[in-house]
Amino acid sequence: MSLAFYESVARLLRSGRALAVATLSSAQGSTPRAQGTKMIIVDSGETFFSIGGGAFEALVIEDAKEAIRTGRGFEKEYRFTEQGTDATGMVCGGSACVLFEVVRPPLPAFVFGGGHVGRELARVAARLGFDVTVVDDRDDCLQPDRFPPGVRALRAGRDFASGLPEIPPGAYVAVVTRCHRTDLAAVRHAVGRCAAYVGLIGSRRKVATVLKRASELGTPGEALREVRGPIGLPIGAESPEEIAVSIAAEMIAVRHAAPAAVTARATRRRAHEIRSLDRPVALAPAARGRGPRGVS
Repeated sequence: MSLAFYESVARLLRSGRALAVATLSSAQGSTPRAQGTKMIIVDSGETFFSIGGGAFEALVIEDAKEAIRTGRGFEKEYRFTEQGTDATGMVCGGSACVLFEVVRPPLPAFVFGGGHVGRELARVAARLGFDVTVVDDRDDCLQPDRFPPGVRALRAGRDFASGLPEIPPGAYVAVVTRCHRTDLAAVRHAVGRCAAYVGLIGSRRKVATVLKRASELGTPGEALREVRGPIGLPIGAESPEEIAVSIAAEMIAVRHAAPAAVTARATRRRAHEIRSLDRPVALAPAARGRGPRGVS
C-alpha cells in the first residue's frame, strides 16, 4: 500500500475523525480488485481509495459505518452473485472477504498542573494512547525535557485566570494544580463541557471546599457533579508515581465503561454529600487511603 494511504489515515486521525480501514483479505474468482487492496471509510461515509466500486463497495461502506458505530472490527464475505446469502447483486461470479478495522483518534487529555503528579500522569497517559496537554502557569513546570515526545505544554495566565485550552466533548481532564485557587479556576473551566472525565486531586475536605466555592461563584451544581474527587481509584496511592497510576486507572475505567468507574464515583458522592451543590456542602473529614491526597 502506498505512503499516501497511510498519510491519509494519519491526517484524518489528527483531525479527530474516527475511521475504518477495509482490507480485501481474500479474493476468489472474478473480483474487482486484488487481495490486499485497502480503502478508508470515515464515520460520515466519506471514502478514500477504493476496493472495487459499484454495489460491492456500497455494501462495504455501510458495513464500515456500522463497525465505526459499534467500535468493533470484523471480517465479512461478499459473493458476486445476484441471489443467495451475502450476495452483492453483481454477476461476476467470484467472492471476496473484507477485514474491517476500526481506528479512532487518540482521546484528548488535559492535565492541569505540571508539578510532580502532573508530570508523572502525563508520562503514563501518553503511553496509554491519550493525546496529552499539560497546562500550568509556571515556566519551570513546562520544560520540554519533563515530558515524553508528543505531550504538549501550554502556558496559562497567572493563577489560571486566562489562556486555558478549549475542552472538547469527550475529553479527559485531571486537575492536579499547586493550590486551591488554581484548582478552583481549572475546575470551573473544565465542567459543563461534556468532558468524559473530570477529576480533582486532594482530600475529601479539600475537594468539597473547592466545589462549594465554585458553586458560590455561580458554577451550576449539575456541572459540578461531573467532578470525581478525590481523583483516582482508591489503591492507597501516596507517591506522585502511585497517584499517577491511580488516576490513569480511573481514566481507563471510564474509557472502557468498567464497573470500577461507577463504583468509585458512587462511593465518593456519598462521602462528599454533593447531591445538591446549590445548598451548602457538608465537609467530610479526610480519610487516609481512600484516594490521592494531593502532591502537585
